[in-house]
Amino acid sequence: MSSDQVQKWAQRFMEANTEIGITVVDSSSRKGFQSLLEGNAEVAMMSREIRSEERRRAAEKGLKLVERPVGHAALALITIPRNPVNELTMEQVQKFYTGEYRSWKNVGGIDESVRCLARRIRDSGGTVFFWTNVLDSGHFGRNTTFTESWEEIIKICQVAEDLPLGIAPSARNLNGVKVLAIRQDKKSPPIKPTEETVKNGSYPITLLFAFAWDERLNDPGILRFVEFCQGHGLDASARHKE
Repeated sequence: MSSDQVQKWAQRFMEANTEIGITVVDSSSRKGFQSLLEGNAEVAMMSREIRSEERRRAAEKGLKLVERPVGHAALALITIPRNPVNELTMEQVQKFYTGEYRSWKNVGGIDESVRCLARRIRDSGGTVFFWTNVLDSGHFGRNTTFTESWEEIIKICQVAEDLPLGIAPSARNLNGVKVLAIRQDKKSPPIKPTEETVKNGSYPITLLFAFAWDERLNDPGILRFVEFCQGHGLDASARHKE
């Protein structure tokens, strides 16, 4: 899921609820929550859990936070199309990003170095998820370059002269890059991130998005929109687990 998906949901919701106006701003988990604290946004979309420091700051401002899961999203592993490698295991992804593997030769590819790409971790909930769930909170290797946006990673994987390896939300426009299939382990089938594999959880790098807002607003329109998004982004079993 991405801001683009939420924008589509917002448009459909407003068509059915003409008295409610919704503006969706593409940002990051950190900046979105900051906007919520500062009163510049009524709802923040988070791709990670709210941090203890953020909860403390919210409490100091008197906010009564509410969180609701609204949908799933996937982080795709992408590279430049001329790269002959088509799939990786989760262990291989981890070894690339921690710097243990430095060449595509380590995974049966050509003998060329790997430049790993990730979005700056302070801003990106997706990178935090990748760091904690794929790297087991280990250190990123020196071969990892951090960017300011997902679009920068995608662009590099479209035009680079080397063979980069990047992460990017699968819901973004990934035209012009190669999306790698991911295996949970060597015995598992290779799976690419699609709407079906993300929703059923078979794609290994799938995370849960949530909305957060201040319950003191007591705005029924917020809850109606959240429930609308849940109905489109989560299956019934997932909603019952919230």
